[in-house]
Amino acid sequence: MFKRIDTVFLPVQDTSLSIKWFEEKCGFILRWHDDENGYAAMTIDDGATAFTLVRNSHMGTCKPEEHEWFNLYTSDIHVTHQFLLDSDVDATPVQSGGNMEFFQFKDRDGNTIGVCSFEEDAA
Repeated sequence: MFKRIDTVFLPVQDTSLSIKWFEEKCGFILRWHDDENGYAAMTIDDGATAFTLVRNSHMGTCKPEEHEWFNLYTSDIHVTHQFLLDSDVDATPVQSGGNMEFFQFKDRDGNTIGVCSFEEDAA
């Protein structure tokens, strides 16, 4: 069903300063930066899991139930969504944004987990 963890989110105070720190200190590579909304996606050399910096104001009180801390990638979001609903999992409706479809669900402790799907580049 799931192929990998797609994104791990980390709350930060200043995305620009954090980008520089993670580039310099950890060797992360910047994939994209949306300064207006306070998001920046970074990867490690293999690019398998994105590391997304989120300006703290977008994380509410930074409680895991208020914002997903990571996304799970699936190649068929509608099948995955229906499977979770059929399993009595509390999930939001599937939404679209840009070239991505996504939804969130809560684990048994109330933590929010994101699910995303998008067309992958053929390798």
